[in-house]
Amino acid sequence: MAPAPATEGPADQFRGQARLPRFAAPRRYELRLRPDLDACVFTGAASVVLDVSAPTRFLVLNAADLAVDRASIRFQGLAPAEVSLFADDEILVLEFDGELPLGEGVLAMNFNGTLNDQMRGFYRSKYEYKGETKNMAVTQFEAVDARRCFPCWDEPAFKAKFRLTLEVPSELVALSNMPVACETIAGPIKTVHYEESPLMSTYLVAIVVGLFDYVEGVTSEGNKVRVYTQVGKSSQGKFALDVGVKSLNFYKDYFDTPYPLPKLDMVAIPDFAAGAMENYGLVTYREVSLLFDEQSSSAYFKQNMSHLSVDSFFPQWNIWTQFLDSTTSALKLDSLAESHPIEVEIHHASEVDEIFDAISYDKGASVIRMLQSYLGAERFQKALASYIKKYAYSNAKTEDLWAVLEEVSGEPVKDLMTTWTKQQGYPVISVKLKGHDVELEQDQFLLDGSSGAGIWIVPITLGCCSHDKQKKFLLKHKHDNIKAIVSQCDSRQKGGNFWIKLNIDETGFYRVKYDDELTAALRNALQAKKLSLMDEIGIVDDAHALSIACKQTLSSLLHLLYAYCDEADYSVLSHINSVTSSVAKISIDATPDLAGDIKELFIKLLLLPAKKLGWDPKDGESHLDAMLRPMLLVALVQLGHDKTINEGVRRFQIFFDDRNTSLLPPDTRKAAYLSVMHNVSSTNRSGYDALLKVYRESAEGEEKLHVLGSYLLSHLVLTMLADILGYSEGSVSLSVGTLSSCQDKDIVLESLNLIFTDEVRNQDAYRVLGGVIIEARETAWSWLKFTSKEKEAEISQFFATRTKPGYERTLKQSLEKVLINARWIEGIRSEAELSRTVHELLNKL
Repeated sequence: MAPAPATEGPADQFRGQARLPRFAAPRRYELRLRPDLDACVFTGAASVVLDVSAPTRFLVLNAADLAVDRASIRFQGLAPAEVSLFADDEILVLEFDGELPLGEGVLAMNFNGTLNDQMRGFYRSKYEYKGETKNMAVTQFEAVDARRCFPCWDEPAFKAKFRLTLEVPSELVALSNMPVACETIAGPIKTVHYEESPLMSTYLVAIVVGLFDYVEGVTSEGNKVRVYTQVGKSSQGKFALDVGVKSLNFYKDYFDTPYPLPKLDMVAIPDFAAGAMENYGLVTYREVSLLFDEQSSSAYFKQNMSHLSVDSFFPQWNIWTQFLDSTTSALKLDSLAESHPIEVEIHHASEVDEIFDAISYDKGASVIRMLQSYLGAERFQKALASYIKKYAYSNAKTEDLWAVLEEVSGEPVKDLMTTWTKQQGYPVISVKLKGHDVELEQDQFLLDGSSGAGIWIVPITLGCCSHDKQKKFLLKHKHDNIKAIVSQCDSRQKGGNFWIKLNIDETGFYRVKYDDELTAALRNALQAKKLSLMDEIGIVDDAHALSIACKQTLSSLLHLLYAYCDEADYSVLSHINSVTSSVAKISIDATPDLAGDIKELFIKLLLLPAKKLGWDPKDGESHLDAMLRPMLLVALVQLGHDKTINEGVRRFQIFFDDRNTSLLPPDTRKAAYLSVMHNVSSTNRSGYDALLKVYRESAEGEEKLHVLGSYLLSHLVLTMLADILGYSEGSVSLSVGTLSSCQDKDIVLESLNLIFTDEVRNQDAYRVLGGVIIEARETAWSWLKFTSKEKEAEISQFFATRTKPGYERTLKQSLEKVLINARWIEGIRSEAELSRTVHELLNKL
């Protein structure tokens, strides 16, 4: 469909629009940039070939935080009569005296900007070289920050080709998306010209300038792959290089499409907001997400990659079982009334970062996994390969993917998937036995206990007494009845072995609520080890969510947890740990007199596998055991297990005197650090000072993170703190901080104040805040008006004058969680049998 003619009028007509007008579109960018790494500024020149497709006397494009030289602006030799830069809308409007000629023309202009410290746009990152602090220049343009480097049509649909030229100090490495075409040196400056890129969106353009070493490999097709590191760290890039080369080979076969570029560079950046950014031909990473050292890196960071190809390279990691972490994260967020659909309309660029959350990433991935399971892996792969070939270098909509999948599979993919991408939330499927039949009912699941109006087309998988006896079908309505399913499993009459499990291997994005008989049968199946690891995870995660929503009692959840008392698998115990941590925290408010006994119950539950593993790694142990050990030790420390805490302190003291000791390898340092902080106070701060010394003396990013923290915290605090610090929060995750994990008010405040010093990189600042334990939350709230259940009115008042599009939804979600927790607390307080249940289970363990 041809673009509509532009409506002539003043430049203000383009303000407040969700999208740029379509009467002109870029075809090719010629960009020339010269960063000054000492002054932290840059100058640039852009020459853009445009296609003017409708009558207009305006050109409207994006620009933000740039000073555009108005006298330099020309379109086909014409100077604009008016130049308007609207900062709030981040647009540059050029108004000409008459209509512009249709067809291709060239828009040229000069501009300059600042190499900012906000980790977005064209920014600076600090690193150490021969004892000096130096700057590198880095870009991060996803989702809407290319406009902070050069004026452009900064929307993904405006694809174009790019030809870049960089003027940089001659001793530095200068990288971009494409290989170097030619290079000239004139004194201290070299000019680097790059080959023209294929069609791509502006957010995929990338530039990195600094001092680097690299390691290099080649794919089976001859594509050159390099991993760039800080000078002296190239050996830490070898693991990523090996996986990178294998990944390009793997996906060439999976998608039946060769990697289309002549090279792939992967670069470790000291200051980086996200984990990684998939720029075309130049993928940028946070250092801990790319570098790995056998001596100083933990098993967790070695594994911190993707899923499909990793499962092929490292099947022993059970990566798809661990993928349920992502599904759980999405289920939690999507059970809020203030969630959002996967497909959401964006009305302002500032809203984009806010929806880069567990819905976009984790729910998106989970429903695709559900679809793959429903269609079958082979048909799904064949359809994806067809889709990629059909829409290569062009734009596609969600419906285009469904159409291809439907054509290849013959299944009603569009109708099925529309219910999952265009409406928020998901169902809980209630399962009841009625004679030999099973009755199913779906309702939208919400953690506040209410029921939404949504109805989904749900791919149901049902196992009866065995994974070999599965029934698969689509639940299209609110109710359904499966006839004679029990007759397929006559062990019900024989007793003991009968069970029914919905959502086999947790491939479906929904929760399941069983009636009492089926719940008891599943507990027996768990203890008898009749279920898969994925099913074990799904059962406890669903029960936890149902308890929070007051759909099941906490006593029921505790009885279920007891069924896992002999569990030894990393992934299952990781989810058990998340549930026990949640219950332990809520019990402090809900049942303070019982909270200590509940912690003791959980200590007993986790202590047996922890004792089997011990503190010291064993020769030949599995990767998953290497990850399980620190998870259990950290859990026991946080639950207050004295013996674990004392051993952690002992090992830290040895480590502090001898950093090369084998008694505290990277995997278990977090537990030891938390142990040290357990007894720190203003009058006994030697442990705190020792940890600060370790932090300051370490040259490794991962080691610094061990001190600062390692577990996720509230997205709201992330967003608010990012706003305070003045940079884009993006997709950074937040962690439980070690230094702030004590009860002493002064130590907590001192730790929090580290955020605003040069000692903590902006990307890691959240990790300090993340460690505030529940006993110190009032201190933290006073510091940043943090959250607690009694504080909803105060929280609302605090944020009333501070909301903006970037975190308005996140604020509402956080306030909703406060109310959900308050309701859960009241539900727990009303359980007359809870105390008896806790003590009964304590006596059993």
